[in-house]
Amino acid sequence: MGSKPLRNIERGGSKSSGFSLIELLIVVAIITILAAIAIPRYEASVAAAGDATCKADLRNAMTALARSAVINGTYPSTIAELESSGYSLSSQVSWDKYELKDGSVHMHLEHAKSENKWHANYPKEGTEIEIRN
Repeated sequence: MGSKPLRNIERGGSKSSGFSLIELLIVVAIITILAAIAIPRYEASVAAAGDATCKADLRNAMTALARSAVINGTYPSTIAELESSGYSLSSQVSWDKYELKDGSVHMHLEHAKSENKWHANYPKEGTEIEIRN
């Protein structure tokens, strides 16, 4: 004389297995909200990483310029001369400007994932690196 479980309702067809439409809509809404929060943060972190890469490349370029001045007595007048001394940019970083003028090298770099252009004028402005848009 044991009691039977109340799950016999499923046999009658009034209760089906699976998720209801409301449950699925709630899950989709939660995923959408999480994506709306995560995607802008991800994009911002990618841009910040690109900016850090540009700054590091400019610092490395200044070191390569100083090295070239010691070895050759002058700064490289073109990007090709700088690169022939062993210097190369990181991936997705490109030159926007490289100009030797009045004993200083004016350089601008940009990263494909960032809107910023990074500027340095070595040695005229020392090792200062700043954004120039």
